[in-house]
Amino acid sequence: MSLAVESKDVLRDQVRQSLKRVPGTLDRARLLYFDRPSYALSGKHENEFDIKRAVAARYGIPFRSVVFAGSSQLGFSAVKDTSFEIGRSDLDVACIDAKLYMEFWQIVVSSTRSFQDEYKFSKPEHMVKMKDHILRRGMILLDFLPRCARRTAEMAFQDELRAQYRHIFGRVSIAVYMNESSFCWKQSQSINAVMG
Repeated sequence: MSLAVESKDVLRDQVRQSLKRVPGTLDRARLLYFDRPSYALSGKHENEFDIKRAVAARYGIPFRSVVFAGSSQLGFSAVKDTSFEIGRSDLDVACIDAKLYMEFWQIVVSSTRSFQDEYKFSKPEHMVKMKDHILRRGMILLDFLPRCARRTAEMAFQDELRAQYRHIFGRVSIAVYMNESSFCWKQSQSINAVMG
């Protein structure tokens, strides 16, 4: 792979410098996640395009509604203070679409009887995290979906993407966001960590 390996400190400084000229969390998130190519797919633009196209087609959402986050986008995890590692790090995919968000919200609510059936979740903490993500972030992480046919299908899709790009990513994780603001606010923790 043609990915030039740079230290997370160098990458962090580069990101910090680019963010200094942009005020506000929302615009800073837009700059980092909507206006930059993926670090992990540097020199492999066709892979970035193909992944985003496959995700957009699966969910029937606009191509521009699919963005990458985390260390695969920046080259480092600002919160965990780790570097992107080829073949080991995750690809965090964000689908930003209100209709898709409502579709998954309905799956969560109906299959858990409005969170009354905690045994539908693989782990008790998944229910807690799902509630928190919905309430505080306008986000549904598909890894935490309750057990149902749709969860099985979504895990299979993530596994297919991982298998296809296993030479780059350790796994693929998809999250659905209510809107662009929800996605941007979710990234505020990383942005604040970068800015110090």
